[in-house]
Amino acid sequence: MSGDLETLIEQVKAVSHPLRMRVLALLEPAELCVCQVAEVLGVPQSSVSEALRELRRAGFVQERKVGRRVYVSVVSRRKAPPLLRGILIEASLVAEIQQDRALALDTKPVPKPAACARATKTPLRKPSPRP
Repeated sequence: MSGDLETLIEQVKAVSHPLRMRVLALLEPAELCVCQVAEVLGVPQSSVSEALRELRRAGFVQERKVGRRVYVSVVSRRKAPPLLRGILIEASLVAEIQQDRALALDTKPVPKPAACARATKTPLRKPSPRP
């Protein structure tokens, strides 16, 4: 993104909603699956996806797909706009965000397919026994 007023306004708008700020701050320490983000924050996956759309538009997050799963993370420090670095420093001091990050640490050891199944409310399929 270029360094103009319109870009700055879009970046500020991207973090001006509590859910988008929480999603962004949650992703700073490590990459998570969209399902895990929804589980940690206790919101529907569709709300997380909408928040991520705005954060991507601002140039704050990146994603990668592995099969049907989408993993998201904050852009590398090298690519991060200066505003993002300042926002993440301030966000790390907020109690609610510290709680989200602590909960993410508890959620992370859960196998990702299990977290995604809970988020989408679809049962996990057990592998069929090999003959």
